[in-house]
Amino acid sequence: MKSVKYLTYLSLLVMPLAISQTTREKGSYLRQAAISETGGTIHIVANSPRPLAQTLDALQQKYGWVVDYEDPQFISKLDLVEAEGPGNRVPGGGRFNSEFPASDSEEEKILQIVVDSYNRSNNPGRFELRRSTLGSTFFVVGVEAHDGGGQVSHQRVLLDVPITLATRQRTVSDVVNLICRKIFVQRRITVKVGVAPRSVLDHTNVTVGGTKVTARDLLLQTLTSTHRNFYWRLLFDPNSKAYFLDIHLIRTS
Repeated sequence: MKSVKYLTYLSLLVMPLAISQTTREKGSYLRQAAISETGGTIHIVANSPRPLAQTLDALQQKYGWVVDYEDPQFISKLDLVEAEGPGNRVPGGGRFNSEFPASDSEEEKILQIVVDSYNRSNNPGRFELRRSTLGSTFFVVGVEAHDGGGQVSHQRVLLDVPITLATRQRTVSDVVNLICRKIFVQRRITVKVGVAPRSVLDHTNVTVGGTKVTARDLLLQTLTSTHRNFYWRLLFDPNSKAYFLDIHLIRTS
């Protein structure tokens, strides 16, 4: 009798998680986050495997804010759902709402509100807003996620790794690939270039380098040296345990 009661109690604990994961998997994602204004308040509604990244994309389209984004490592089943195809898992994000006063136009303040709202949600990962020491660039960086034991724990942030690169002229593609290789040497985590304007990166030369510079700062220096508007999305693939570095070019008319 005691064992039956225990199993019943355990099933009640597990049921909300199962329902949550099923809802995230089968829920209808938005193609892009929706931004609206009512009563002097800006409302943002996102719904995707990575709703925080989707929110940043919407803010860029509305306000022109270029913010780089980096996933933590999603390794726990608590942070993942099954997608189309056998064994294909994606971050288990879902609906995310955020709001801020329409009268407030300070980028850093609003971004902090958005990140804090996300960190209070049930969506996977916990993030920090960081500002570049090289200028006014902002980064939203994944710093925590569920570990193998099911606890939310701090992670070593991938692009925090210090690397050394001899200063000389190279194409942007060559520099980015070197950064990825040096990250692998130190952290044994593969970083592959994903979506990127290859024709631009392959034919644009830059002269960058440094000693024990974080991979993030070196990547920012490289893209800034082109005098074009780039931003990145560093996305963790739970299936291969690798990262994909998507680099996007904002084209001006």
